[in-house]
Amino acid sequence: MKPRVLIVDDEETIRKLLNSRLTRENYDVVVASNAEEAEVEFKKGVPISTMITDIRMPGRDGFDLMKWAKQYNPLLRVIMITGHGEKELAIQALRSGATDYLEKPFDLDELTHTVARSIREVQLESENSDLVDRLEARIERIEGKPEDQYWFVSQSSAMEKVNEWLSVLRRESMRGDAEEPTVTITGESGTGKEGIARMIHAGSRRGKGPWVAVNCANFNEQLLESELFGHEKGAFTGANTLKRGLFEISKGGTLFLDELGEMDIKLQARLLRVLQEKVFRRVGGTVDLEADVRVVTATHQNLKKMVSEGKFREDLYHRISRVVIEVPPLRERKGDAVEMARQFFERAFRQRGKTFSGFTPDAENAIREYAWPGNVRELLNLVERTALIWQGNGVVPESSLNLPKASRPSQVESLTSSPASPYEFQGNQGIDGYMALKKKWSDAFEREYLINALQRHHGNVSAAAREAKIDRSNFLRLLRRHEIKAQEFRKVA
Repeated sequence: MKPRVLIVDDEETIRKLLNSRLTRENYDVVVASNAEEAEVEFKKGVPISTMITDIRMPGRDGFDLMKWAKQYNPLLRVIMITGHGEKELAIQALRSGATDYLEKPFDLDELTHTVARSIREVQLESENSDLVDRLEARIERIEGKPEDQYWFVSQSSAMEKVNEWLSVLRRESMRGDAEEPTVTITGESGTGKEGIARMIHAGSRRGKGPWVAVNCANFNEQLLESELFGHEKGAFTGANTLKRGLFEISKGGTLFLDELGEMDIKLQARLLRVLQEKVFRRVGGTVDLEADVRVVTATHQNLKKMVSEGKFREDLYHRISRVVIEVPPLRERKGDAVEMARQFFERAFRQRGKTFSGFTPDAENAIREYAWPGNVRELLNLVERTALIWQGNGVVPESSLNLPKASRPSQVESLTSSPASPYEFQGNQGIDGYMALKKKWSDAFEREYLINALQRHHGNVSAAAREAKIDRSNFLRLLRRHEIKAQEFRKVA
């Protein structure tokens, strides 16, 4: 497709002259006599590489048009036309974001050269952007999202065991003389268990193979069985075609089973067979297929307790418990919270064309002392929210973080204040009191978060789930757990 050039000038003779010359140079040229007509051309949806606009025009001038057009198309190159002797205007144009300027009366050869240079700049920037996108996509496929690395790469003493296990697994995979073991990752919701799993995959012999993840909580027994193992045509009502399951799709790579504790106990037996015999059958199938895949699981539940309650198979528990990595909550990694926040903020600001220069001392202290009941996921949500509404550049103050004051009392306050919420310690309750308090804290945070999300989106569950970065079915499950009805928020809207 030819590069498109837009000419904006209120003088018809100028428009015709430039149109004629640039058309001969094999550009796709469109013209407009004022800013309003120019906007119409942009809104047609055909990409415009370069805009040539006069500065002085009746109504809105070239500066105002350039400001609007740059917001509409950040890659746009703008060449300003100035009158003879208007050096100050030319300098102002360059400072305002113009690529170059042409002084009337201008030389057509100079015009052609200037347009060609701007078109080439757009092409190079677009090509570089595509290369970066492809590189980031490849890195994400192999190592996970960039922020995953900050979820656990840490100097915190609480993370020593995690880092030690990662080193051991990477070292053993390099030996190449033994089967890579199944790994189970435990920890509270939002602590970054998938980030750990991705790095285990990246550091293994299967690192160049597929990375496939599934959340077991998102499916009922029949659907999850079909998702994992696939099904033959006609295996059940609605099975109109053969479907390959995730164990086939992830051949040669890693299959990550998140929220394993939500898997139905009958399906656990099939998983155990795969782990032991390295074969499986599609639903409705009669042929054993090879399971050439490394399985990594994760859960926030106490599987040992579930075994004693008959909710989880003991033989499967022992099979997946050879390597268990427990990820500590963010409140036990106070120094890490600040460093992760710094990395997340820098990236979020850069993506929005803003500059992040760090935190004020009170903001850094607030991040360090906050309890982070939602762990790293809550920190990421805070970053995205702050970066979205932040109007300036530079140092972020505490007031812009909007962290709940009640969740980070001083040591004196926590020991002397009277109990006023489920977050506060009540009396000398010992270990049982601590566990009960911890559950109240988690439940209160969950319920408050769900209600606020539904209020913001007027009861739209899909929109609220996207904001929370939770699957819609999982979000609905949380609503049912807390007996929250989304339709009540729609009535208010």
